[in-house]
Amino acid sequence: MVYLEQFELPGTDAQMDVVSDLHWRCYPFHVFEEDVPPLELGNITILYGGNGSGKTTLLNLMSEKLGLPRHTPYNRTPFFERFVQMCRMRLAGEETGYPERIPLQSRFICSDDVFNHILRLREHNDARDLAADRASRQWGQEQFRRMKLNTYEQNGVDEFLTHMEARRSTQSSFVRRRAQEARREYSNGESAYIYFTEAIGERGLYLLDEPENSLSPNLQLDLVEFLSASATCGAQLVISTHSPLLLNLKGARIYDLDHSPIRLRPWYELENVRLLFDFFHHHRDLFL
Repeated sequence: MVYLEQFELPGTDAQMDVVSDLHWRCYPFHVFEEDVPPLELGNITILYGGNGSGKTTLLNLMSEKLGLPRHTPYNRTPFFERFVQMCRMRLAGEETGYPERIPLQSRFICSDDVFNHILRLREHNDARDLAADRASRQWGQEQFRRMKLNTYEQNGVDEFLTHMEARRSTQSSFVRRRAQEARREYSNGESAYIYFTEAIGERGLYLLDEPENSLSPNLQLDLVEFLSASATCGAQLVISTHSPLLLNLKGARIYDLDHSPIRLRPWYELENVRLLFDFFHHHRDLFL
């Protein structure tokens, strides 16, 4: 499914009319030295390029122009909103007067979201461990405490009920009722993979910024399979990546941001892929 058909950045001349020579490098103006042709987006679109090539910038601009929700803030300048206003986009069906609506579950997802998710999980389990320790000590104290029935008149009924519960319960059941349930922790790579598979639905427009971060090659292949299935079921994906495994997503339109001007290229012509090919070819005797 395609919801966003085209995204277009303002040309360099239009940018010069807004930003003076003094602010020539005010992000995101002139991130690209040459005019960028309109990006024609498919079911799966990949933005490829080295560090500083503008992949994340393009995703941020799309996200802002579409108003997609995101969890992690990003660097921006006072000029960012003005640049977004100058960008143009075309939704599917817009030319016929019936533009496709962007599903509500659409979103921007980056590696920082995954790391924050992992940190929140650890914080939850740390808080749970503290609560369990307190409940365990409280249970032990109540076993040796003698509380008369009329004690609640002085100390309150809650204290009396807690005392009675501790006396009637095993230590494990008392602790379990007072401590939050621990959530299973996985490795960073496993957590990242689970996060993506839970965040991406069967419908929606998803902007993914280098989702391969933290993923082993095996998990990257699992992610490729999941993303392919998601696109088949109605999701549109725009992905920035360095990963040769993700670049091989079947049917993806790949824009090479390292080429001047930016253009579509097959995955096997890209520098990262050719570099790995040359590396393994050089060491081919070790594999034979």
